[in-house]
Amino acid sequence: MFCELSNATWGRFPFTWQTGRITHMQSYPPQLPEPATRTPLSLRKGCVLYSLFFGASITEAVSVNLIPLTLALFTRDPNIIFWILAINPALGFIVQPIFGLISDRIWTKLGRRALFLVCSPPIIAVSLLLIPFIGTLGIMVVVIVFLQFFQDVINGTDQPLIADLVPPPQRTTVLGAVKAAENLGIILVLFLGMPLVEWYREQFGYAHYGLPLYVFAALCQILFVSGAALFLQEQKRPDSVTNNSRISIRNYLGDFFAQPMLFRIALAYFFRSFSRSAVTGSIALYTLHTLQLSEREFGISWGLMPFISLLAGVPLGLAAERFAKDRVLQFAFGILIISCGVGYFGHGVTGLIIASLIFGIADMLLEVTLKAFMSEHYPADRTGQLAGAVNCFFAAGRVAGLLAVGYCVKLMNPQLDWSRISETAYVDYSVIWMISSFGAVLGMIALSTTKDLRFELELKNAMSVEQTENS
Repeated sequence: MFCELSNATWGRFPFTWQTGRITHMQSYPPQLPEPATRTPLSLRKGCVLYSLFFGASITEAVSVNLIPLTLALFTRDPNIIFWILAINPALGFIVQPIFGLISDRIWTKLGRRALFLVCSPPIIAVSLLLIPFIGTLGIMVVVIVFLQFFQDVINGTDQPLIADLVPPPQRTTVLGAVKAAENLGIILVLFLGMPLVEWYREQFGYAHYGLPLYVFAALCQILFVSGAALFLQEQKRPDSVTNNSRISIRNYLGDFFAQPMLFRIALAYFFRSFSRSAVTGSIALYTLHTLQLSEREFGISWGLMPFISLLAGVPLGLAAERFAKDRVLQFAFGILIISCGVGYFGHGVTGLIIASLIFGIADMLLEVTLKAFMSEHYPADRTGQLAGAVNCFFAAGRVAGLLAVGYCVKLMNPQLDWSRISETAYVDYSVIWMISSFGAVLGMIALSTTKDLRFELELKNAMSVEQTENS
């Protein structure tokens, strides 16, 4: 069973909590670096964070759910589709570390991270608006590269904001709330956007497929990401915590591997990404081409995955804070395996709904706990640098998961002539559930080598205080 901290009392947001006389916000093991901030997150900055992640999640949801269906109009070959989809995480290997590192070392009138969060969304918006009007696969690939390059720029700068603005004791809970904002964006895309895509297709055919949803995503990028970033008001760091030293590949890797626990957690992050991408990157194709459901049925059934995460985001974040993070993560991987079993053996809308609900709980626990776990190992002067390095593991997991699906789906459908099948022909994508389960098992194994050092220190301090009071 998980170890639990007792006698925890909670204050108003932004909160602190205490165990006996030990103030949670002041417990930092000596093995962990000094955090970028110990000041509780203000409500204003919290709202800005939620807006940023909400807007970015809408574009991500369109990329994951609508772009695969758009690509399937040009080719049904799963290898080609998933190689194109893998461009985004592949670019992340280069883009996210570089822009994470740059955002650590610059200061502009807009701030460090805000510069990229203001400038990237307009380019993303233009790319989204172009996609429905493209007539050839080659041009489509070029536009997707532009779109995903600047998505990776945002991902390389928005993640370090959590470490910049939120003290460690608040991070799991704040990440739960941020994840809830992301899930709200995904819900809008699935519950409202996908039925709109179906209506548009029924009215106008496959010409300009998905146009209303692409326009909506473009507007959200401008309003909720670029617009919100203008109000971020980052604080300039004192020179004593600004890292202006020259960086080389050797130093970059040295800074990362200097914290072996971070490497082990990042390895679990890789397997989490692998498992998640195997399902979320192909679930739209699975629903339409294997279950033979419509866009509306897909949106309403799979849309329950982010919906349950939205409802459970903050409660799960609060609950996870009471247990050792490595144990919470192993438990979440176990839930993920159960959801994959339901998805594989279930049939039709009912099976997909049940799988989506269980998957959503696992996904929420993994998301908020892993990011909080990793952020505790980010020194204040290298937050973006190390977050970029960790994002490489996530990107590698996405690439591996997507390519594994493309290869296995083609292998499992040897009877099909991919150059001749129609847009609505049956293709068996059910292997995605087995691939995801395999990654989850490896994630549990990787986590067996990690420890939640801050939790162990707080538990030790709490027991010491309790013994002192009893004596």
